[in-house]
Amino acid sequence: MQRLVRAALLSLGLLSGSALADVVSPTHFWQYHHELQAEKPLLVDVRSHQEFIAGHLPNAINIPHDKIAQLTTLAPDKSQPIFLYCRSGHRAGLAESVLKQQGYTRIYNGESYQALLESQPK
Repeated sequence: MQRLVRAALLSLGLLSGSALADVVSPTHFWQYHHELQAEKPLLVDVRSHQEFIAGHLPNAINIPHDKIAQLTTLAPDKSQPIFLYCRSGHRAGLAESVLKQQGYTRIYNGESYQALLESQPK
């Protein structure tokens, strides 16, 4: 239910960019990723290196969730859009919390690699 309310508010423009730091549906994940291309969003796979090697989304970089604090070297601009995913959403949620504490304001948590892979635009 919370996702539906959030999606409705986003579509109406009632939430600011700084509020975008929660889980988004796979459809919205890809929509926002496309809309923000001019801002050079980072697509970050927070799974282990072994999981990343076994398969990942195109153009994703791998920073395991327990090393996400290192993102500051790649993205010093705290307003740069950051798109996170993992296997189920748990590790992406942990990484999201760290990034929020570091001051990042535009975090999009897509949760599941498999769901994102299946919903990826052609």
